Amino acid sequence: MFDLSEKIALVTGASGSLGGEIAIALAEAGADVACHCHENLDRAAELRGQIEGLGRKSIVVQADLIISSEAERIVKETVEGLGGLHILVNNAGVNHQSLFLRQHPEMVEEVLIKNLASQMHVAHSASKVMARNKWGRLIHMGSVVAHMGSIAEVTYAASKAGIEGMSRGIARELGGRNVTSNVIAPGFISAGMAHEMSEERREYFMKLIALGRTGEPRDVAAAVVFLASEEANFITGAVLHVNGGMYMQ
Repeated sequence: MFDLSEKIALVTGASGSLGGEIAIALAEAGADVACHCHENLDRAAELRGQIEGLGRKSIVVQADLIISSEAERIVKETVEGLGGLHILVNNAGVNHQSLFLRQHPEMVEEVLIKNLASQMHVAHSASKVMARNKWGRLIHMGSVVAHMGSIAEVTYAASKAGIEGMSRGIARELGGRNVTSNVIAPGFISAGMAHEMSEERREYFMKLIALGRTGEPRDVAAAVVFLASEEANFITGAVLHVNGGMYMQ
């Protein structure tokens, strides 16, 4: 099960802890992987070496994804460098915590552009390749806060809610081309942005988690591999929550 042999994936934000874990998990399942980074080329190169050590092909693609032409370029480099594109993991993003009444317009614009607009740019370019080939998996990284809200993360929550709307629209448009589009909504994961929280906020979130522990990047990566696989071929327009019971629908 979950065999991704002969599949080619592009992971944005692969130089981060969560993105790196996702890239490794895809490679372990048999996929060749293009690792995107914005600035951290050293980490991306290290990740490429790890993937090649697993017997898979890998390249590093660098771009600022808020620029649509840059997003288009890394999709083109993936196709040319690895021979195609079947799976996109739209993982790159930012979060600036600030109480809503204190946040600056510049912060709002930055979070919305870097989280929502950049994901749309990459998805747009990747979708063209997948639609032509009549097979594709678009997997976008959302967040539990889009559903339950969070103090000092109003703009972040709005950007992640927008990602869900984008994904459902793509799912409707591209379903006839055998391209699925889904969102993974992580909860409190012990990597990346979670480290930026104050101890008080960490304790608050821990009390909400039914399983009584934080998630690990590997938990999210496993969900990505599932949605990228043939076993998930009848799932589209969905949101897969990976939150340990922090939020329940």
